[in-house]
Amino acid sequence: MNVATVNKLFPVFLKLENFRVLIVGGGKVGLEKVSAILNNSPNTRITLVATHVSDEIKLFVKHHANVKIHQRSFLETDLENIDFVISAVNNKETSLHIKQLAQEKGLLTNVADTPEQCDFYLGSIVNKGNVKIAISTNGKSPTLAKFAKTLMNHCQIKLMRRLTI
Repeated sequence: MNVATVNKLFPVFLKLENFRVLIVGGGKVGLEKVSAILNNSPNTRITLVATHVSDEIKLFVKHHANVKIHQRSFLETDLENIDFVISAVNNKETSLHIKQLAQEKGLLTNVADTPEQCDFYLGSIVNKGNVKIAISTNGKSPTLAKFAKTLMNHCQIKLMRRLTI
């Protein structure tokens, strides 16, 4: 196998509720990021900043007092007292600007749909009780990761019938 094609990411499971996450963007991708975080770590403190916040996001976070929404443009001061940044805006120039500012402050950043700019990825997750499996394609194929998740969910049902963890 060619070393250049090996996924060199180090998988880590974070207690995200101990961190503060900034999500910039209130559309479909912002919703994907918010839901991925809250579905796996519901007590994570999230600040979401966007000029427009979709009704779907507002509805999804309605019962999460730990999510603060600021409906306005991103400001550099939004990066203060933050541990992780997710840029989910539909503008490459803005995303790269956010990434640059975050990098200057030593913040890890995920730039949606721009794997080469990401310090971390939010992979597909299979979860059953105390078993959690994260799937990464190194940012190359989210569709493949979703397929692998579906396949693992199917296999997991059979496996969990045999195991008690």
